[in-house]
Amino acid sequence: MINILTYQLPYKLTNQIYNEYQSRLKEVSYLIENYKTYKSLIQHINTVELFLSLSIFHKRVIMNLDGAVKFYGTVTSKGETDTIQIGGYKMTEDEKNKILAVVINYNQLLEKFSIPPTVMEYFETREFLKKLIVYKSEIENVNNKQKPKGKKESKDNEEDDFDLPF
Repeated sequence: MINILTYQLPYKLTNQIYNEYQSRLKEVSYLIENYKTYKSLIQHINTVELFLSLSIFHKRVIMNLDGAVKFYGTVTSKGETDTIQIGGYKMTEDEKNKILAVVINYNQLLEKFSIPPTVMEYFETREFLKKLIVYKSEIENVNNKQKPKGKKESKDNEEDDFDLPF
């Protein structure tokens, strides 16, 4: 997944993301295998890895793009300009709108799959795993409330709901 997310990104950024992913993945494996608090995630290790890669992409790419859009808005609203130049790069309103579209599409994908952005926001790997455990229990609670006991789920519900592998 990390390779898909970093495809065609600049080498320096790709390398940072990949190195952070590898480092945090080792920590995730260690914590899940050795601490009772995180043991409930052991059977969902592939899902944890996917969330980990997505969260690092969120932090290193999406948050920076969102910051650039906000910075552009602040500068252009306070000054009399419609272009910001940073080094050789000129950010125009058209560029800002393209970046904003990427951020909006990303956020819509998170919303479509009921992934709260707060799961992506953490400093320590332990905090990330705790957020996943809480999220996992929320998903399980919602799924338990939606499925009446003794009844099978209909095909219509399968098409409308996306079940994460928790």
